[in-house]
Amino acid sequence: MSDIILFRGRPGVGKTTISDLLSSQLNIPIIRKDDFYDVVASYNDIHDQRNKVSYGILFRILESNKKMNGRFILDFPFNQEEDVTRFSDWLKEHNYFLKSILCICSNEKIWADRFNKRKVNPMPNQLITDFIELKQYYKDLSIKPLEGELVVDTTDELDSIISNVTKYINQNA
Repeated sequence: MSDIILFRGRPGVGKTTISDLLSSQLNIPIIRKDDFYDVVASYNDIHDQRNKVSYGILFRILESNKKMNGRFILDFPFNQEEDVTRFSDWLKEHNYFLKSILCICSNEKIWADRFNKRKVNPMPNQLITDFIELKQYYKDLSIKPLEGELVVDTTDELDSIISNVTKYINQNA
């Protein structure tokens, strides 16, 4: 059985920073939605289609590797509860074990500062580059954690976050 370590959360909270650090420390490959999305963006202008393709590629990669006993880190937002629940069910059906980490940023000023840096040189996946616009788009920036999901606040020290994530992913391993 392979492990999926999912980092999810709203844009700009720090999923990529944490997943990069964990990947380098534990030597685990990362699969990022934004990598797929940015490539697809050069061929297709429609956001919803880019997202569908990005998630479709994820499922195809996981399907192709379901017999491998290893670990993958996924940096995919899964902002909607029904989407992450459906994904969790799919993983169980395909003999994967999910360790989900919900990334939040409890300090709006820090989050806004991080987020607004995107204005300088936004990637194709960064359709919203203004924190106020992000708040208007989502209305509610909070995400309800799944049962058993680790919640990390990215205002904490990175070493502490990585330590907590490492303990969490090694439980029942």
